[in-house]
Amino acid sequence: MMKNFKKSGFTLMELLVYMAIVGIVVVIAGEAFSNSTKFRIRTDNMIKATQEAENVGTIFKTDVEQLGTKSSKEAGNAAGGANFGDAFGELHSSVYIDPDNPDSDIRDSSSFLLSQEEDGFSDFTFRRLRYDEQGHYEATEEIHWYVRNKVLKRTCKLIEKKSGFVVTDDEVCADVGHNPTPVDMATGIESFNVVAATPSVKTDKVQVFPCQNMMGSECAIPVNDFRLVSHQSEGSYVSLKITNTSGIENEGGTGAVLSNFHSNYDTETETIVSEPSRKYSQAFAIKDETTGETNWKNLCSSYGRLTLEPNQEYEISFNVAFPNSEKDRSLLFVPGKDHMSVGFRNIASGDFPRAANGDKLVDDFMFFPPLSVHGSGKRVMRFHVRQKADNVCMAFTFACFTPLVSQGSVTIKNLKLKKVASSDYKFPPEVPAFEPEINKAEKKNVKAFKFDLQVSRGAKNGGKGETGHVSLIIPTPSNGPRD
Repeated sequence: MMKNFKKSGFTLMELLVYMAIVGIVVVIAGEAFSNSTKFRIRTDNMIKATQEAENVGTIFKTDVEQLGTKSSKEAGNAAGGANFGDAFGELHSSVYIDPDNPDSDIRDSSSFLLSQEEDGFSDFTFRRLRYDEQGHYEATEEIHWYVRNKVLKRTCKLIEKKSGFVVTDDEVCADVGHNPTPVDMATGIESFNVVAATPSVKTDKVQVFPCQNMMGSECAIPVNDFRLVSHQSEGSYVSLKITNTSGIENEGGTGAVLSNFHSNYDTETETIVSEPSRKYSQAFAIKDETTGETNWKNLCSSYGRLTLEPNQEYEISFNVAFPNSEKDRSLLFVPGKDHMSVGFRNIASGDFPRAANGDKLVDDFMFFPPLSVHGSGKRVMRFHVRQKADNVCMAFTFACFTPLVSQGSVTIKNLKLKKVASSDYKFPPEVPAFEPEINKAEKKNVKAFKFDLQVSRGAKNGGKGETGHVSLIIPTPSNGPRD
């Protein structure tokens, strides 16, 4: 039996409606795909711009945080030795911009130049030392960051180097006397701004020594007068003569004069005495106390005992005066051979303060006597200890290895040990903007910089495109002559 099937299909109206719906869907889908692609491209550009800005910021921070470093770790004397080996102390004035200008308002003891160009970008030049793996001086670098045609550039050149230092072919820094080759650090720069922190007028320091009344690690009554007492002649030490600046022995004041140093130079053989026959002179700092006691341990325990707290920054400062006579034998001091240092000794053992594993908690700081009237002035050393150092006394150690220098004298004035408060950096708008090149005399007190960088990617038809931004505050404690 045959079945009848009814034929069915789309009417013209239904087909038109269907086509209209499909068209709308295609348009919407196409627009969504287009927007999705644009969004993905914009997101990619933004990520790339942010990554590039952050990468450049990391390089810039590594560059700038060493601004003004000026001390190098050089051998304490000709033969080194466990007691007088490498120590930070040699100062390289080539890191200063213009410290010798006779006009105090123009003299520039900072290590940077900072200006704002007409296009709104910063132009930043600074100097620092380069070291080898042992911390020895290799050269003084001058680094320049600037923008040209929206390209951030960096150059590096050596303005001074040690004798024998060779610049290799793959060296980024140009050799002394050569023009540096700019390196492109980033393109599409929308903002490159470096701001110097406004120097603080606060000292933010707490004196620990000299002190009239110590209460643990705190000083109740800070004073100015102090006294240096000699290590007795025993073992490897030979006593030296110490007076105050009026020439009176066994009395203190604001200064102390040390003389009659032991010589490790054999005049008969004209050679340096070898270990273990070498001997040293040492003086310990106590408060200005008149007493018949002569044993340094007893004197330190009663009048000079200190406690150094962990992770607290300290500062040793004193003035080294130029000798009264230009014939004083201290002027024959030879850096790298003769040795003068300041540090701390454990009162019980006479050794350096040490951790439980035997490591030194703080090493000695080497300093030089003034070899000319311009070399006189303040010496400053900063440090911290990672563990508590109790029952210690500040000590000056002297080792003479060249002819005649032991017959000279050294005058120490205004000796201070202070706790240094944590730095507090202030920038506009919190404080008025500081213009370094107008205030050259104050540039040496700038201890931080604020860095802002904005990079653009995907710009079209003169637009900015997507941007990445990085902002950093970079401490520079070594800027200026005192650190």
